[in-house]
Amino acid sequence: MIIVGGGNGGLLTAHRIADHADVTLLEAGIDPGDPVPARFLHEHAYPDHDWDYTNLDSGSHLVRGRVLGGGSTVNAAAGSRGQPSGFEGWGPGWQWDDLLPAMRAIETDEQFGDRPFHGDSGPIRVTRLSPGPLDEAFFEACASGGHAHCEDHNAPGTRGYGPWPTNRVDGGRWGALAAVAPLVRHRIGLRPQTFARRIVMHGDRATGVEVQGPGGLETLRGDLIVVSAGTYGTPELLWRSGVEAPEIGVGLQDHPWVMMNVQARHEADIFARPVSGSLLRAPVHDDPADEFQVFPFSEWLYDRDAPRDGYSVSVALMQPISRGSITRGDDDRARIRLGHLAEESDLERMAVAVEKTASIIDDMAARGIVRIPSDAWWKTGDLRHGLRRHVATYNHPVASCGIDRTVDRRLDVRGTTSLKIVDASIMPKIPDGGPNLVTMAIGWKAGGIVLEDLGL
Repeated sequence: MIIVGGGNGGLLTAHRIADHADVTLLEAGIDPGDPVPARFLHEHAYPDHDWDYTNLDSGSHLVRGRVLGGGSTVNAAAGSRGQPSGFEGWGPGWQWDDLLPAMRAIETDEQFGDRPFHGDSGPIRVTRLSPGPLDEAFFEACASGGHAHCEDHNAPGTRGYGPWPTNRVDGGRWGALAAVAPLVRHRIGLRPQTFARRIVMHGDRATGVEVQGPGGLETLRGDLIVVSAGTYGTPELLWRSGVEAPEIGVGLQDHPWVMMNVQARHEADIFARPVSGSLLRAPVHDDPADEFQVFPFSEWLYDRDAPRDGYSVSVALMQPISRGSITRGDDDRARIRLGHLAEESDLERMAVAVEKTASIIDDMAARGIVRIPSDAWWKTGDLRHGLRRHVATYNHPVASCGIDRTVDRRLDVRGTTSLKIVDASIMPKIPDGGPNLVTMAIGWKAGGIVLEDLGL
């Protein structure tokens, strides 16, 4: 078995099946090793380890980790699963109750592991950081606005403000690189810095992978090929391989996200704890399943060129209708259009979310916690125009090779044999949480599907 891509989907699949099959895992980026160097635990490791994609809608850079662990090696380690309602459109075999066993299997929840919807023995450690002074101020403003307190954002049916679940250990990122790679290195053939040029097809059957690695160009043979190259990379590999599966690149989704930047009045408060500390989840209107997220953070902790007193209150619409696309460029590179706020409904709901968040910021400003700039974009001119100018990616791209479009319900690429896709691209639609833990759960569940295919 050959797995192309050592991100969340690829590593979790390898972990599930390594004792039952001869597995080779190909990773185009480096393997930083074990123990993981500090820069991969505590910092964003790009641009040195990034695929350098661009959103053609805005010209903005799209972060995708080119390193073992993929996105979970360069992300903010946000560990929110989303709510059961966010999976209702996924269809039989892939709804919340179907994925819950995998979600539990991959995690050790340090606060709530004894609860039936959490795990207590998986490799991914999920915790909730102690709030810093600005988090406490944000919580107070949320409470003043009528929002309820939420102790566990991963508990089904909850809403409100509270600490953000995060996959961290001692403040450092605990993604697939730190948590899973050490469990599989001695059980599989791990080949870092090995780029998959194409899948070798004999008719409709995948028989191997042509790779460019430290030893040059070679072809590896396999009985089953699993593509885990990510929402952007998987379409590219299928196109390079001449795979004519339906709707490759169609249906791409991402959470639209805007930053509402203010200044903290007490700069030192920003550095009281790492990122991923506080989160508000609230309904846009009356439907509790149609929610927005508010995530306050220090700009400087993400961008060392930002002012040290910079504090951003960011807003994301978690059940967007708009879809973008990935098309094939002349150079076989993905041409990505995220399509944020393309649908009028998304624009209207995002405006409501920003207005509700602005009232929280106003409360914090009235109590002297933050200063609102005189040119704050959400207070000047037409809000909808401002949204179109400031909307950006939440770095949650999914659904470019979705179930019932490019793959079937067992993740087999339609029109082919011996070829599966296991990554965030197979999601039929975006969930109302981040794809980080969900993609790991997909990898674990996919490993079970492979074992069933093998009769185990």
